[in-house]
Amino acid sequence: MGYGMKRVFAAAALAATFAFGGAVSAATIVLDGSKDIRLNLNDVSDLALSFSLDDAAASYTNWGGKIKWSTREDGRKDSDGPWGSCLNCGYDGGGWDLKYDPYSDSNKTSTDLKLDFGKTLKTVYVWIRPTYGNGKGSVSYEDGSAGAPDIAPVPLPAGGLLLVSALGAALLLRKRGRKAA
Repeated sequence: MGYGMKRVFAAAALAATFAFGGAVSAATIVLDGSKDIRLNLNDVSDLALSFSLDDAAASYTNWGGKIKWSTREDGRKDSDGPWGSCLNCGYDGGGWDLKYDPYSDSNKTSTDLKLDFGKTLKTVYVWIRPTYGNGKGSVSYEDGSAGAPDIAPVPLPAGGLLLVSALGAALLLRKRGRKAA
């Protein structure tokens, strides 16, 4: 494969990455008891969290906690002074309260929580803080990423057209290379 062909394939791969890649990031984290989790998010305007208890709970389980967030790594509000780290001093993001009782019909084994930051923030630190209970569960999150500001998203139909065009150009270069040989 010639140098020109490699460049065409590299351009096609890059175009496909931007065309089909989304700006939203998502993940699921297993939480165990009272371990704190900190998420570092960039270029976000909101965050959707979904908490759930472990499906294998065979006996009474309760579990809950709170969410704090800040634009400062030390966990404080923007207007606070440089008084050191304080992960409980940030903005309130809400909380969760889950329970499972094998003898009850009123179990709550999952809940959703939405944080709206009001605008796109460059960096947000979110602390997920279990505060009580013996439950094991997970939190799934999806953030409203704005994506990298210097890369404009390519609409899906245009991205597909771009990919097909790049592959067509690669075939033409390949045919041209055979005729020259």
